[in-house]
Amino acid sequence: MALAMSGVDRISALSNDILIHILFFLESKMAATTSILSSRWRDLWHSVPTVNLDDALFRYDKEMFVRFAYAVMLSRDVTQPILNFRLKFEYPSCDQCDVELWLNTAIQRQVERIELHARIMTLPIGILTCASLVVLKLEFLIVNRILTVHLPALKTLYLMRVVFAEDEYLDMILSGCSNIEDLQINYYSYFGLESSPLAITFRNLIQMKLSVYDCKWGLLVGLLKSCPLLQILVIRKEKKSVSGLDPLNQCYTQTVPGCLSSHLRVCTIKNFHGADVDIQFAIYILQNASLLKKMTICCLSSSRKGDRFEILKKISKVARISTTCELMFE
Repeated sequence: MALAMSGVDRISALSNDILIHILFFLESKMAATTSILSSRWRDLWHSVPTVNLDDALFRYDKEMFVRFAYAVMLSRDVTQPILNFRLKFEYPSCDQCDVELWLNTAIQRQVERIELHARIMTLPIGILTCASLVVLKLEFLIVNRILTVHLPALKTLYLMRVVFAEDEYLDMILSGCSNIEDLQINYYSYFGLESSPLAITFRNLIQMKLSVYDCKWGLLVGLLKSCPLLQILVIRKEKKSVSGLDPLNQCYTQTVPGCLSSHLRVCTIKNFHGADVDIQFAIYILQNASLLKKMTICCLSSSRKGDRFEILKKISKVARISTTCELMFE
């Protein structure tokens, strides 16, 4: 109101750096429309170090979305980096070649963050050898035809509802980004590791969240051996375990993972079904996590009250190696 009354455009008087920082937080279409405000704003959006494309703003004209995306990519200042690239589309509005071209342009401009939410599309493999990439978040993609993975700078990796044509492709991705600190996976089948853990050590991984079907607890213990500095572990079960199906066999429990003996602080198991093997894993954590501060068991809301009480009784009576561990049931 004060600006309107005084007739002074104080925002346009700000420096280019500050104005570009303001535009950084807008979706690309919104940033582009600022060019109509005044000649002062006309070219600023071309230098914003982020590209944020969402077809929800073009719901009734998908061809217009593709034309706009090309306009954004082609009109940018070629001397300016694209630090953040986000593409989201719910409808089959883009061809594979379009998306790969936009992504390759961002990769050539030293992109550091990619968020790709694309239904019914194959993951462009150029992403998997982007040396500058620090954050990678993928959702609703199909992973196929992986040749090599090299992501030396990657610190955050989210794979949400990603479908892998071959189980080994997930192993290849994880093996190619050994410096990650934050890992989240929502996956239908636990890693495809049928005989051995990953032959890699995640020396910087602090937080890991897994949402899995068919989780084999013994194999998860094997994975923990590859995460020596892990502090936070969150697991969401999506399928009821069959009692006796996957005991914590000796090949995985002869030695305690380093993260349990020296770093793990928080462990949460969601959708806890209460099968014997599930309880056995929870007890294994309590008996081996020396510095554990909080263990949370989230039982299914559909579980009978009596069943939940039995689960609580079995787990709570176990002696915990950490004298400061708080055990919570939700």
